[in-house]
Amino acid sequence: MESFVRRNSYGDICERKDPLNALQVKNGGSKRNALLKWCQQKTMGYNNIDITNFSSSWNDGLALCALLHSYVGSGRVPYADLTPHDKRTNFALAFAAAEAAGIPTTLNIQDMIQQERPDWQQVMAYVTSIYKHFET
Repeated sequence: MESFVRRNSYGDICERKDPLNALQVKNGGSKRNALLKWCQQKTMGYNNIDITNFSSSWNDGLALCALLHSYVGSGRVPYADLTPHDKRTNFALAFAAAEAAGIPTTLNIQDMIQQERPDWQQVMAYVTSIYKHFET
């Protein structure tokens, strides 16, 4: 009987190299869609959040704030006080909360507030780093 879990198997190694592998298995579809579904689940119930992509859904900073609030709470991200109209504050709070948790900021506030449709690959990479930090 082999009821033990093998360590360092191919699946373990792949998961360490790419943290989205397990999420993809769990949620199905592409890694991008699996991560998007995870974001939707983590931010369910938050006001002013409708995550449908990794571009325009993130352009006011609220999605990042909600995602981080779900882990760090109101002490770091006072989500109830935020509005979609104060993008700069939203991004500053999100980036500060992420950095305090040990997640380096790879996005630029100025770029994010000026673009209606931020670069989806950059946003996805940053969200992946949040997922990796808190979920793996």
